[in-house]
Amino acid sequence: MIADDPGLLEILNSIEHLPRHNVLFAGVQYLMMGDDETLLAAYYPNFADNPLEVGGIVGPFTDFVVAHADDLVDIGRTRYTQTNECRRCVGLLPAVWATGANRFHLIDFGTSAGLNLQLDRYRYRWGSMTWGPEDSPVELVTEMRGGEPTQNDIEILSRTGIDLNPLNPSNPDDRRWLEALVWPEHHERRLRLRAALALAAAHPIDRVEGDGLATLPEVLEQIPRAEPAVVINSFILNQFSPEDRERYDQVIAAGRVRRPVYRVSMEWLDPSADSADLEVDDGTGLRRVGRSQPHGEWLELV
Repeated sequence: MIADDPGLLEILNSIEHLPRHNVLFAGVQYLMMGDDETLLAAYYPNFADNPLEVGGIVGPFTDFVVAHADDLVDIGRTRYTQTNECRRCVGLLPAVWATGANRFHLIDFGTSAGLNLQLDRYRYRWGSMTWGPEDSPVELVTEMRGGEPTQNDIEILSRTGIDLNPLNPSNPDDRRWLEALVWPEHHERRLRLRAALALAAAHPIDRVEGDGLATLPEVLEQIPRAEPAVVINSFILNQFSPEDRERYDQVIAAGRVRRPVYRVSMEWLDPSADSADLEVDDGTGLRRVGRSQPHGEWLELV
């Protein structure tokens, strides 16, 4: 649809931040959240109880984008694709357990709204195995492919999120943008996001704004000497050049001079793959501990 319309292509190519399609589609939803009476909303299952057939959406979508071109370009200049799917924690938590660390400072590299930093406050169900507070407002359920996780009691000493543009779960506009990033038909994800944002708003984290490669060394240095740190990176390194990925490894290695630093990685570097790789590094190199569907629908541990 967009590729065949020069006007839409021009607007798309005017969006500054990548991936442009994601920002454009999220921008459209973001604007409709402020005006769901538009004709276009009738085609979206998150706005209409009985949405119209998608085959008729081309005209209304084109008209909406053209009418709101300036707003969408502005969104593309000020907002980023920062999907924060907390169900990824069904893989991240077992990977944290696999490091062997049980008392540590938790750092999320590319944190968005910091939902991964609340991973011990969620209720989990891996097949027949459960873990976490029974009264948690957020329950994360995944299909297990293979063995269940090996539990490890943990104590999180501090929680720090690093991001070029950290989002605040207490800010209505940030919550609106995060919800706009959820595809219209993903009702369960939307409800889970709302519950996780409410929980995160009740448990604020330390947010550090700026280039992560520049700010991470300082964050690590502020941790008391000899106290362990666990650094999480998830769905962020695909946006990095090979050179910046190497710099990231070097920053982690340098941080180990004064304290143990464990790295937990959940990355989808091969877009043709059906899963993200789960890896941990205690200083001896990354080792694979499993893989997960990108939104946590299933988990397979090795």
